[in-house]
Amino acid sequence: MTYFVLFIGLCFVLGGLAVASNPSLYSGEAGLVLASVAGCGWVLSLGVSLMSLVLFMVYFGGMSVDYVYSLSLLADPFQRLGGSSCYGVGLA
Repeated sequence: MTYFVLFIGLCFVLGGLAVASNPSLYSGEAGLVLASVAGCGWVLSLGVSLMSLVLFMVYFGGMSVDYVYSLSLLADPFQRLGGSSCYGVGLA
């Protein structure tokens, strides 16, 4: 059990480093998934299953939606605004 908790902690740190270093946009999202799953596993190893599920739903759901929205803005910086003929830079 000790090795499992240490492995989960290592996965959490590596996921956080993948989000912080962010060599590409999609690997940052993969790091976010790894960090959230590892954090939930860490809380689950303490025996608090409901809190682990709530943490997974809030952190992974909310942060993933924000991150994917940012990715979509970066993927197409000159988006059409309202169907008009002018182009604008996407504002965050």
